[in-house]
Amino acid sequence: MSALRAALRPVCRMVGSTMQRTSTTHPTLLAPSLTAALPSSRRFFSQDSALVSALSNEIQHEDGAGSSPTLPGELSEFNYTMQGASIVLTKQFQGEKIVVELDLNNMTELAPSEEDPEETPPQYLPSFTIDITKSQGSLLFSCNYHMSNEEQNIDQYVISEVAYVAPGQNRLDAFTTDFGNLDYTLIEEFESYLHRRGLGAEFSSALFEWSSSVEHSNYVQLLKNVRDFL
Repeated sequence: MSALRAALRPVCRMVGSTMQRTSTTHPTLLAPSLTAALPSSRRFFSQDSALVSALSNEIQHEDGAGSSPTLPGELSEFNYTMQGASIVLTKQFQGEKIVVELDLNNMTELAPSEEDPEETPPQYLPSFTIDITKSQGSLLFSCNYHMSNEEQNIDQYVISEVAYVAPGQNRLDAFTTDFGNLDYTLIEEFESYLHRRGLGAEFSSALFEWSSSVEHSNYVQLLKNVRDFL
């Protein structure tokens, strides 16, 4: 209350001086000043309701968009776990353990169509790793869906780096090389190696569509959580 008194003190002096000069001054003129000086939780709630309304409108607009984030048939060989924004798909292949990891927070938004940017729904491109492990160690492929040229299909992933991780070695300590700088024959053989393990074109398209759907579902859930928080 000391701060409020300090704020009102000049006003009181001014009113007192005015009342000495004329008896027609009305003390009720203080009401607007008092209202402005006092904190009002009701005013804050009224302002928050506009945000709640905007969130509800966005939820209504986005809730029905996109398909259900159920694992598609092309990925049915995988088991998957989801913890927050992290997704891990695993499967076995002839004594090898194959792990695909992607983080929804590291997805890049695809630029909208130049012809009709407002009508183009946002689409997000995931980056992910493929880890193929057996007793001799692991091969680690860093992959993404960023277009490297105009002829490349957007739903076909590209490999940016490849590394060999020795048994017991931290993957962060492993040497990596730029996949695009490899000899073209090596690039083709590595791609065939992944294809034989079910990590070819069908896998690529399915992961692209599914991860985009999961990202959208998480976006809508975020909106709902924020609305409920308010």
